[in-house]
Amino acid sequence: MSDSALKKTKKQPPSAGKPLRSKVRGAAFVGGKPDSGRYWFIFAIMATLCTVLLARAYYLQVHHRDFYVAKGEEFTTSKRTLPVSRGIITDTLGVPLAANAPLSTIIFSPYDYAQAYYKAKRDVATARTPKAREQALERLAELDLAKLASTANYPLDKLQQAVKLQEIDTSDPNAVQAALPQGAGSKRLVLLNGVMPELAEPVKALDFVGVDEELLSKRFYLQAEPMAQVLGYMANSDGDHAYKGRAGIELQYDKALSGEAGQVLVLKNAKQRAIKQLQELKPVTPATDVALTIDARLQYFLYKELEQVGREQSARWASGMVVDVHTGDILAMAAWPSFNSNDLSLRQGANERNRVLLDVFEPGSVIKPFTVAAALDSGKYTTNTAIATNGSINVGGYTIRDGGNYGAVTLAKLIQKSSNVASTKIALSLPADAIATMQRKFGFGEKTGLGFPAEEAGRVDFPSEQDMARRATLSYGYGQQVTLAQLAQAYATLGAGGVRYPLRLVKSAPVAEPVEVISENHAKDIVAMMELVTMKGSTGRLAAIDGYRVAGKTGTSRRSGKGGYIPGEYRVVFAGVAPASNPQFAVVILVEDPRKQFYAGPVAGPVFSRVMREALRLYNVPQDKPLDTTT
Repeated sequence: MSDSALKKTKKQPPSAGKPLRSKVRGAAFVGGKPDSGRYWFIFAIMATLCTVLLARAYYLQVHHRDFYVAKGEEFTTSKRTLPVSRGIITDTLGVPLAANAPLSTIIFSPYDYAQAYYKAKRDVATARTPKAREQALERLAELDLAKLASTANYPLDKLQQAVKLQEIDTSDPNAVQAALPQGAGSKRLVLLNGVMPELAEPVKALDFVGVDEELLSKRFYLQAEPMAQVLGYMANSDGDHAYKGRAGIELQYDKALSGEAGQVLVLKNAKQRAIKQLQELKPVTPATDVALTIDARLQYFLYKELEQVGREQSARWASGMVVDVHTGDILAMAAWPSFNSNDLSLRQGANERNRVLLDVFEPGSVIKPFTVAAALDSGKYTTNTAIATNGSINVGGYTIRDGGNYGAVTLAKLIQKSSNVASTKIALSLPADAIATMQRKFGFGEKTGLGFPAEEAGRVDFPSEQDMARRATLSYGYGQQVTLAQLAQAYATLGAGGVRYPLRLVKSAPVAEPVEVISENHAKDIVAMMELVTMKGSTGRLAAIDGYRVAGKTGTSRRSGKGGYIPGEYRVVFAGVAPASNPQFAVVILVEDPRKQFYAGPVAGPVFSRVMREALRLYNVPQDKPLDTTT
């Protein structure tokens, strides 16, 4: 090899005979064969995915359109109210007085039915596959009104008239909308109203389109007549159409007894039945039970006694009350005639009045113990003070008379003989406002604080110094207006040693603190004076109870009308406490316009005796007097 050839060989680079490569790899080959292959690979994947998605969309929206549209239309959402079971009302021992009975109301929506019917007809006509058509025909067959009518025992023609099915083009939404039932009853047709749930079960089992159930609790009263005027009743109102308390405790505590309904969002199927709760929109506020101080046993007994005397005397009405003197708790409160609170068809304005709290009247002689209280409280009189009566007294041009000439009487004899003259002399000897002030201290002239709907306050006015006649009449029970509840509270105050305990009807109700009205000694003195009334030979002897010392007072007053006092019509009252040695109960009995007798002793006295005796028996009060063994 020549030197020149050798030189050429040495100058050749190691890569001789091969293509040159750039030191910046790929820069000169962007878009070349390697990258182009990758791009085509990615494109192929994307194209495949798009093809799959398009195929799936075709499958869902075209090939199986009918099936999936039907499925989508099956489910809707709706707000549903969660009802609250009304609270019960119990007596002092927990015995239910007002409870709830479950009832079912089956309603039918012609609108929903017609909508489902036209949809099924459309699906039959537009079905793209035999299977879809078969399914649509099955849904159409399920819409058999005859089957619903037969099961619900509802006239088929009325159902057909309600849904108003027409031959229309079901593919035209406007035509369908125009054919749907409109107006009253289009979405609510009652098939079964307030029936026992078991009677509604066959209709529910049909699972029929547009049929739904409303569950409610109907109020049920266990002492329908004896407790009617205390508890009141439930009813619908023309104004708000709500079924709620309309009188008595049901009205007074309606909000607490009602609670507050909740609301949830539910998923409903094509038959408009809720299948799932989705969301709580408003929580339920539970109802509250109400416990009364009433003793149901004594309440029933009192009512039956009032009914008996009312019928025997052909009276307009009779009312009564029993109070625990140491607590102010009302153990019984009733009036006859009453009404059946489970059947309001015979309810009248007169027989639904709680006359113990709503009626006012001139009390007559039962007010005289409080005139004696004013006398003792003044310091001018003692139990031994003698008052000359002489049978009558002239005041302001009016003659006030006693039942006889009793001569000089003590305060005890004033009560025993019921002297109007002695009462008048006491009133005229004291400051002009003394009698009225004492009556107000005992609770007359103001509401009892029970909060009972429409309770009356009565009236006790303060006479002027010169109004001698008014000062006199106040002392023996004319010229003021009182309620029987006020009278019961006043006698309970005497029995409690002069301490006035506010009346209580609902255990949970707040009450004011007791107030001392007169001294304990004066209260005991007056109770001892009233014992004389029930002893043999006295006007109230028929109110006596064997084995117990009884203190009470009779009262007979004239009934008044628009033109003044009504001739020949009277009101009789007996009020008292027992046992007189340690009073436990106060009982007041009123009989309005008795037609056979009109004196309190023989009419109201025996009723008082039987009711008080039952109260003493029920509460196991020890006897404080030997039994009479002479008869």
